[in-house]
Amino acid sequence: MVSDLPFPLTASLDGRAAEEPARLVLGSMNFGKRTTEKDAKAILARAVELGVVHVDTANAYVDGTSERIVGAFARSQPGLRDRLVVATKVGFGRIAGKPEGLSKKRVLEACDESLGRLGLDVIDVYYLHAPDRATPIEETLDALAELLDKKKIRAWGVSNYAAWQVLEMIELADKRSMPRPAIAQQLYNVLIRQLDVEWFSFAKRYGLHTTVYNPLAGGLLSGKHTRGADVPKGSRFDKNRLYLGRYFTDAMFDRVEQLTGIAREADIRLLELAYAWLASAPGVDSILLGPATVEQLEQGVAACAKPLAPEVRARIDALHRTWLGTDTYYAR
Repeated sequence: MVSDLPFPLTASLDGRAAEEPARLVLGSMNFGKRTTEKDAKAILARAVELGVVHVDTANAYVDGTSERIVGAFARSQPGLRDRLVVATKVGFGRIAGKPEGLSKKRVLEACDESLGRLGLDVIDVYYLHAPDRATPIEETLDALAELLDKKKIRAWGVSNYAAWQVLEMIELADKRSMPRPAIAQQLYNVLIRQLDVEWFSFAKRYGLHTTVYNPLAGGLLSGKHTRGADVPKGSRFDKNRLYLGRYFTDAMFDRVEQLTGIAREADIRLLELAYAWLASAPGVDSILLGPATVEQLEQGVAACAKPLAPEVRARIDALHRTWLGTDTYYAR
C-alpha cells in the first residue's frame, strides 16, 4: 500500500499546514556524470542521516547510470531498502535517436529495464516523465495497471503534465478502478511560478502530492552566476542548451538581481532565500534537491528548515506581481 511508505505520497485535501515546511526529496539526475559514483554514494548516505529518504531517479539520467547507483546504495545495507522510497521515470529517453514515448509495450519494457538496473523487486513510484502526445493515454494506463497488478510498481505519478491532462488520467483511472496518480513532479521556484495560476488549486482539490524541481533554478539562485560572465565549467549550465535557454537570460538576471537585494537587506544569502521561500510556499508538498556534493546537500537541508520572515515573503510576492505584468488571466 502507498500509505505504508516512509514518505507520504498524497497531500491532504486541506493541504500542508502553513507552519510545516515542505518535505525533501533527493534528486540524482547528475549521479554518474557531474557527480562521481563515489561522491553520489556519499550524498545518498548523508541524505539518509538527515532524514531525506525519498530518492528520485529516471531511466533517462546518464543512460541509466543514475538508476544503477541509486539501486546499489539501496541494497548496500540490511534494512536500508525498507527505509527508502525509490522513484524512477519513463518516457523522456531516446531509442535509436527517437523519443522513447509511453506506448504500452515501451512502458512495460522500460519498467523491467529499470528494475534490472536498480536491482530491486519493486519501484515505489513510477513516473510518466513527460507527455507523449502520439500515444493515447488509455494505452499508457493499460501498462500502468498491469505493472500495479504484477506488483512491479507500488504507485505512479506524473511529471511535466498540465492540470487538464492529469484530470483526464484521474477520470480514466476511476472508470477502470485503478489507483489514481499519487504524486506530480513540476517545475517551480522563486523565479518561475506558473503553478500558482491553477495547478496548486487543482492538486489540493484532488489530493495530489506536488513535489517541485529546480529549486535553485539550475544553480542561478546559488549566487555563483553573474550577468555577462562565462558559464562555469562543470556547472549545470555547461553545454546545457535547455537550462541556458530557461534561465541564462537577461530577464532572469534582472529578477535575480532584485532578489539579491532583498536577501542582502534581510541579511541572508540568496540561496537561503530561495530555499526558505519555497519550503513554506503554499501548495508545495516536497522539494527535490539536486546536490552535486555533500556540502550542497547540507546547505539545502539547512536552508529549507529556516523560517522566512513574513515581511521578506511579502516583498518577494510583491516583486512577483510586477514580473507578471498587467495581463489578466483568462480564468477567475
